[in-house]
Amino acid sequence: MRELYTSTGTLVGHRNGFNYRRALDEIAGLVSRGYCDGLELMMLKFYYDKIDDVAGAVRASGVKPAVIHCEKDVGTMISDAGILHHDGREDEAKALYREAEELFRINCVMAEKLEIPRMVLHLWGGLSSDRNIEYNISKMSRLNEIAAAHGTRILCENIPSNHTDPRSNWHKLLPELGEAGLIFDTRFGKLHEQTREILADDALTEKIEHVHISDFGGTYRDFRALRPILHPGEGSIDFGEVADLLNGFGYTGTVTLESPVMEEDALNIPKIEKTLAYLREIMCK
Repeated sequence: MRELYTSTGTLVGHRNGFNYRRALDEIAGLVSRGYCDGLELMMLKFYYDKIDDVAGAVRASGVKPAVIHCEKDVGTMISDAGILHHDGREDEAKALYREAEELFRINCVMAEKLEIPRMVLHLWGGLSSDRNIEYNISKMSRLNEIAAAHGTRILCENIPSNHTDPRSNWHKLLPELGEAGLIFDTRFGKLHEQTREILADDALTEKIEHVHISDFGGTYRDFRALRPILHPGEGSIDFGEVADLLNGFGYTGTVTLESPVMEEDALNIPKIEKTLAYLREIMCK
């Protein structure tokens, strides 16, 4: 049976003052009540000067993270460095990439402290996105090396692309993937209308070992519809079809819910329980 996780990002954000201790307590409760099997730790910029405190709170929760999600600006900075490189501003490109690499290293330190074996990475991102994807890919070997030194392994995500598309980027990445794997996100799959293409592509599915779940209510490449992040049933993704496609290639990996339940000063725990129960039924048999 596939394991089902809850991302801490479903319960931690600026709307609740980044109350990660409350979120971890709630996830521990979800695990104890059988709604999920563990957690995925979403790294946030808010955590960079609190690494020991956050790691201590995770340990105290009693729920060992199975996956860590690298803070998203790392990929954005790599993409921005690629633009500077393309424009001939090499000193600025090198400085920005060094900064991105150092932040990546901090993410890996968190993984090491908590003995988290896999790290989701946005290899590209932001407005620069994948416009110079070869530059981003050229950094993969170095990022793999840093991750391995801290006892974790990268999973590259099919995040939005404003130049080409995630599937094309993944195929360009495959020769340089090394020990890393891939992680498929349903919302981003729907944004680019690539769900069926990706999940029927043998070269990619043999590398996919994790899935992120959230819904999407927009149309093809409607970037404005990426937020708010919807729960299954609130958008247009056919999760039954996604489950069938995963079953079709014998998927044995893991699944994480990423749809948030932060509502003003409260957490909508009944809503996340309902969503997790649904995912347990269709995704984790």
